[in-house]
Parts: sequence; structure tokens; C-alpha cells
Amino acid sequence: MLSKSDSEAVRRQNRRLAIEHFRQARLSTRRGLAAQSGLSNSGASDIVGDLVREGILVESAATPAAPRRGRPEISMSLNDDAARVAAVKVAVGEVTVTIAGYGGAILAMRQARVDLMTDPGAALAERIADMIGAGLSDCGAGGPLRHVVVAVQGVADAQNRRLLWSPVVGGRDIDLGGPIEERLGAPVLVMNDCGLMPERFRWSGEATLSNFATLFIGFGVGMGLRLHGSTFQGAHSSAVEFGHMNHIPDGAPCRCGKRGCIEAYAGDYAIWRAARGDEEAQPARRITDVEMRDLAEAARRGDARALAAFAQAGQALGYGLGRLFALIDPLPIVFVGSGALAMDLLEPSIRAAIGESAIAGSGADVPFRVYPDVDQIILEASVALALARVDDIHAIPAQSSVANTAVGF
Repeated sequence: MLSKSDSEAVRRQNRRLAIEHFRQARLSTRRGLAAQSGLSNSGASDIVGDLVREGILVESAATPAAPRRGRPEISMSLNDDAARVAAVKVAVGEVTVTIAGYGGAILAMRQARVDLMTDPGAALAERIADMIGAGLSDCGAGGPLRHVVVAVQGVADAQNRRLLWSPVVGGRDIDLGGPIEERLGAPVLVMNDCGLMPERFRWSGEATLSNFATLFIGFGVGMGLRLHGSTFQGAHSSAVEFGHMNHIPDGAPCRCGKRGCIEAYAGDYAIWRAARGDEEAQPARRITDVEMRDLAEAARRGDARALAAFAQAGQALGYGLGRLFALIDPLPIVFVGSGALAMDLLEPSIRAAIGESAIAGSGADVPFRVYPDVDQIILEASVALALARVDDIHAIPAQSSVANTAVGF
């Protein structure tokens, strides 16, 4: 016989299975839950009953995918009104706040142009809290705010509370998590935007491998790592600063203030200035997506300088990936951002450089995937992580629950 603590652990695990099933399926039934999770039919029915009574699941009028004879099954989905989460993106000169429901629906969005280089840290935290509050008001009545994820270009601390450094924010070592949490009463995570990207694929089914990397190429170069089913971060900071690994000592100037970084050869400003024969130019402005598309078209038409600039960028990325593969073994790469639209120009030199730098060319044939819309990836990653944290809360059985949640038939 299971002890009380063991029984509670089983119930929590099975509720988690049920919530994740409905999170992935979006619309399902008691029978569908049992078939996919290994729960008994009665156990699945009891869990669903509890979740409905607690307002976590709601009945849907939608027709089940595979109707059976007899009484039709009732479809269920996660209840958007069970909770709210906020996804915040801090980027070059702007702050964007998105409010999502517990079912994943986007309920409200606010955006503000901000001079982040002169805004002190306390003012930035206050502005974010104000924007979240306004977004919640836009949503009207509904569940409480349960979690906030702040995605920012820069380095966060390992506790995901402080912004240690950012190329787009003037201050250093800024406490964002504390003031926002104090204002809104919900837990806050502050994370490097690129390091967060693997969370986008948590439930999507598009990247089901437990090990893969997301590699952003655009106004900068950044990486996120999913290792053994978990998104990686360092012991002291968000880490995975792939774009700021040194490529050529004392090489071209990087936006971070150093010289010779991978980003100084593969970021959009780096490709732009290389195509114009001025690699010593300081990165003074953000190169627009239109300008980069035009440059890529010029390369495709045979412009020698443009072709060489993209080849040089691919080589920097490939050498960096070769070093990474030597440390953690080759793994699939998901390319994100406007630079991914030029993969036809980058891929040959990326794969050649991996082959030259990795042991026995290991990893030169890893799968590549391309997702150009970085804003959408960051938004979906932030919402997915916030919802996963709320799922942790809802996986705890309510005190009044008496469901029989035994696994198996």
C-alpha cells in the first residue's frame, strides 16, 4: 500500500500528465487522455472531473475528432480564464507586453517606444509593471496573473531576476524581477531572449528531440540550448553567449564593445559593413530587414562583395558550431531571425567550416531548420515557459480532491 506522501506524489504526477496532454492536444476527451497517457479510463475520468470542478478545464462544444457509437464524448480544453500570464520583450528602443490566457490564447498586447539607454533600471521595471497592469485591464474579467516572463537582449543572472548587462539598456546589474513582482504579486523570470527560444518548441511537436540548439542571426547572434529535455543556463548567468565567443583575436569590432566575436562577422551589421569593405566601422545603427533582403538579393545576382560577406558570416558561425560540437556532441540547429532568410547563402560555408573545425568533420550534416520570425518565436517561447510554471501550480491536487488516479488498466 502506498504511503500518504507516495499517493500524493502519484496524484500530482498524473494531474501533470493530464494537464500536459490537454496543453499539447488543445482539445481532447477523457478517453483521449487515457489512450495517450496510460491512465486507466476511470482514473482519467476522475482527474478530468477534478480539473473541471477546479475551473482548470472547461467543456467545449467542438465535435470530437473521432465520434463513437452511443453517447458522444465531451471535448475538453484548458480554461483561458483559469489564469493570466504576461510575456514581456525588451528590445532595441521598445518594450512589448503580451497577456495570454491559461489555454494559450493571446488576450491583449501593449507596445511602447522607450529610450532604454537613458531610462534607469527602476524606471524600466516600473514601466513594465504599468504596461502589464494596463494589458490586464484590457482583458477585462478573468483569472489572476500567475506568472511573468521578461525576455531581454543581454545577460541575466542565474536566478533569472536581474539584468546583468544588455547592449540595448543603459544600466548594469538591474533588478527587474523584484520590483515587478512586488507591484503585481506574481513570480517573475528575467531571461536572455535567445536562451529562452527553445521553450517555443516545448509542446509544438516540431522539435521533439531532447537535444537541439536555436541559433538567432539578425541584429545580433545568440543561442539557446535544449539539453536532455531542459533549456540550459549557466551556474552564475544565463550563459550560452555564442555570438560573443571569440572568432578572430583582435578582429572586427563587435556591438558588445569587444573585438573579433562571432557576431562581429555574422550579425546583420557585420555582413552589411563587410559587403561595403569597411569591417572596422563601429556598429552604429540597426540594419533593417529590407536592407538585408536587398543585400542577399545582390549576392544571389553575383555581387562579389555581398557573396564574400555572407560566406564570411557562414564561416564564423560554422567554426563556432564546430567548437560547440566538440564540447557537447553534434545536435540539430534551429535557425531563427532575419538572417535565416539567407540560409541558401550561409549554409554552404557553415557546413564547410563545421567540417574543417570539428573532429573528423563530425556534425557537418546535422539537420537545419529555419524560423525567420524572431518576434513570434520569442513571444511563443515566453508564453510557453510562463504557462509551464502555472501548470506546476495546477498539478498540485486540491485538498478536497478524492480522485482515483491510478496509472494503468
